[in-house]
Amino acid sequence: MFPPAFEYVRAGSLSEAVEILSRREDAAPIAGGQSLIPLLKLRLVRYGLLVDIGRISELHYVRYGDVVEVGALARHFEFEDSPCPFLRQVALRIGDPQVRSLGTVGGSLAHADPLGDWPAALLALGAVVKVVGPGSVREVDIDDFIRGPYFTALERGELVAGVSFRCPQRGAYVKFSRRHNDFALVATAVVAEVKEGHIVWARVAALGAGDRPVRLRKVETLLAGSPLSKDVIAAAGETAAKEADPPSDFRASAEYRRALLSVAVRRALERL
Repeated sequence: MFPPAFEYVRAGSLSEAVEILSRREDAAPIAGGQSLIPLLKLRLVRYGLLVDIGRISELHYVRYGDVVEVGALARHFEFEDSPCPFLRQVALRIGDPQVRSLGTVGGSLAHADPLGDWPAALLALGAVVKVVGPGSVREVDIDDFIRGPYFTALERGELVAGVSFRCPQRGAYVKFSRRHNDFALVATAVVAEVKEGHIVWARVAALGAGDRPVRLRKVETLLAGSPLSKDVIAAAGETAAKEADPPSDFRASAEYRRALLSVAVRRALERL
């Protein structure tokens, strides 16, 4: 299908993009277009103006240090050889080479797809989202940023400018899909600190466990202070299945997702 007619303008700077977006209610930003274009073609969304932010250099960066800083326009493929092993795991499970070459971290986060890989990974990382709007810059904890399926804390005229987080001491990303690198049936992102065989703390995020990427807080509580043993890993898988509230759709039933989630949590913990 062809998308509805729309106007197009290329923004030359971040301030220009924000100014244009804040003027019109029917405007939307576009960069890689890997989420937006399919929705437009299916006529699931309709915008009168698309603002191309894809060439704004101040949004394209990846900086490694004590804190990792990622600009909104960083492409998925840029993390395939990241010095942060957890980011490599996530990037290599996203789509295909074409999607990874064009899609952006900021776009994935702002789109807030309930089965999006980066939202789950960033939720596990406890990332802070940098949001730029008309006359303001604010930081939003990832736990408060994603508010529902395809719904975020972004207000009119605001853009995701970047995210920041610490590369975890240990992390694992396990994803189950019907086909290789398809949308997830379920996925689990686990980051943790482990000392002398014991889990000091862990953050566990999941896809397919609710109507959005969610933290499995009961699993996190169970893991904190526990040995990284077979019994604890098995208990974490059982707890995840009980805590989850997965949807049923044409891809999988809620019962099947719950069973897969238990396996995904166990496998992620085994890989720490």
